[in-house]
Amino acid sequence: MAKGLEALLGANLDVTKEVYIPRLKTSFTVKALTNAETTKARLRATTGKDNVDATTLSYVMISMACVDPDFNDKALKAHYGASDDVDCVGKALLPGEIAKLTTEISNLSGFGNEEELLEEAKN
Repeated sequence: MAKGLEALLGANLDVTKEVYIPRLKTSFTVKALTNAETTKARLRATTGKDNVDATTLSYVMISMACVDPDFNDKALKAHYGASDDVDCVGKALLPGEIAKLTTEISNLSGFGNEEELLEEAKN
């Protein structure tokens, strides 16, 4: 059997990672987004005629990929006066934290640095 085929047959799409948030002195658990979830995120962040708002896309990605905390939690939304999960992300996190989480989620979802991935595959 070909190596690529073997790899795909044994692959797991349920990939998670702990991301430490220094200000909060805790880690968030994030997961990789599937193709379907990525499409939903882009649609939710689209305004007007095919204009994807990058900030909203980051918020949506974080909301969808965060296993813990759940930004759709009723108490969390009430605490921040947020109208929904995406609004809660924007109100609860600082810009650097949003950037860090978005990068980690993107990497988990396969959008990481190609050189890093090649080196990891060699080992």
